[in-house]
Amino acid sequence: MKIIISAGVLLSLSIFNTFATPEDDVFKKTAHDYIEQYLQANPEDATELGDHRFDGQLTDYSAEARAKELATQKEFREKLNALDGSRLTGANNVDFRILKENIDYKIFQAEELKEAEWNPLVYMQSLANSLYLLVARDFAPPEKRIPSLRQRMEAIPLVIAQAKANLQHPPRVHTETAIEQTQGAINLVREGLALLLDRAPQMKTELAPLQERTAAALEDYKKWLHNDLLPRSDGNFRLGAEKFRKKLRFALASDLSMEEIMKRAQADLQKTQTAIYETALPLYKRYFPNVDDKTLTDKHKVTAAVLDKLAEQHPDDATVVGYAQKVVGEATDFVKSHNLVTIPDTPLDVIAMPEFKRGVAIAYCESPGPLERNGRTFFAVAPTPKDWSKERKESFFREYNNYEI
Repeated sequence: MKIIISAGVLLSLSIFNTFATPEDDVFKKTAHDYIEQYLQANPEDATELGDHRFDGQLTDYSAEARAKELATQKEFREKLNALDGSRLTGANNVDFRILKENIDYKIFQAEELKEAEWNPLVYMQSLANSLYLLVARDFAPPEKRIPSLRQRMEAIPLVIAQAKANLQHPPRVHTETAIEQTQGAINLVREGLALLLDRAPQMKTELAPLQERTAAALEDYKKWLHNDLLPRSDGNFRLGAEKFRKKLRFALASDLSMEEIMKRAQADLQKTQTAIYETALPLYKRYFPNVDDKTLTDKHKVTAAVLDKLAEQHPDDATVVGYAQKVVGEATDFVKSHNLVTIPDTPLDVIAMPEFKRGVAIAYCESPGPLERNGRTFFAVAPTPKDWSKERKESFFREYNNYEI
């Protein structure tokens, strides 16, 4: 039956490709035009995807640009609504629905979320990541990348001015995180660009004054975040039920209600807690051999005690990246030796997370964009910020201990 179904699908695709409709041609042009305008309006995303035509540009966050972008999204939605999706063949039928969903999400973000007005983290894509992308990925010789680096640094003061004009009453935690990440951006400009600039000494010398001006502009922005924005950062980080419900639907691409998702999550949580307890119980008996039987039935106490015991073995800022490299190597060797799945030959670089990206997660995996050539995959692991107290660092690494990593 499986073979028959597969053959039927292949035959259908062959028929679809042979008898493409006029709607297919219209959709392909519309989709191409949409992607093209999106990359131009979001040059940092283009760089990340591996399209380097706009490497010297930054996003325009002005109210006028955002209004124009919203109008563009609505214009493309009208073009798609005018198409009969049922007449599209093959992959176009699927891409049509994906693109419509994506455009609806963009409109929701622009009309209802309006993050540029309350989330200072939005601007880090331009203030730091735009530069990092040109340095971290060796997609072209330094002589070709450094001019784009110059152009983007020259544009940073305008982005800062737009951020100051747009941001009103962010949630306090967003502003606090932005302050820490902006310090990371300053360090990137002053120190992190050397990875690229050292390979072109003459251009490095010529760029030095702009580097310092850019760092100074970011220093001023950090002061503004702390002295001006932070005192009025009284916004609620919660979206509210209505907006959350809409965003959840877009994020999951599913019509499941948040109530149904919560119901499933709670059921899964109970099963997971039971499984964790059953795993922790023999360890608890080993760590605490003289415990009474009543305590052994206390699932919460047993689990918490074992987790607390395991947390004693943890890395620190000096060892966390090296330990992650060791764990990745061991996991890779295990998978290969047991022939569980095929391991790609593409190298995986375990690196220290750039400082301007810290404060959100302990680690992330960053694959090269689909258009990038010779791209490497980065597994970035976060040491703690330099200004954290000893107690806060200890708490952080007890949570992200050897077993958690």
